[in-house]
Amino acid sequence: MRILLILVAVLVFLLALWGPPLMVARKFWLRDNPWAFRHLRFVLPAQLLVAVVLAFTAEVFGVPNPAAIMAGSTIAVGLLGAGLLAAVAAWTAR
Repeated sequence: MRILLILVAVLVFLLALWGPPLMVARKFWLRDNPWAFRHLRFVLPAQLLVAVVLAFTAEVFGVPNPAAIMAGSTIAVGLLGAGLLAAVAAWTAR
């Protein structure tokens, strides 16, 4: 049961992290931009790296509520990645 809970937590983490950029890429792809998903190979690993580094940094500095900091940083990194992807996809679509 503990493994199932861990898998669900990881799935929710990745959905919150990678969901916004995937929705942005799909939006640009539906607007006839064939290169919309191309930039995801750089954005998704960078997002994962930044989110993990922020979580470990919060743990090292002894933040009183690391779960809230991790959730907030995950959502913030997801939205920033979506914004970055939107800017890059709009720039390459010109």
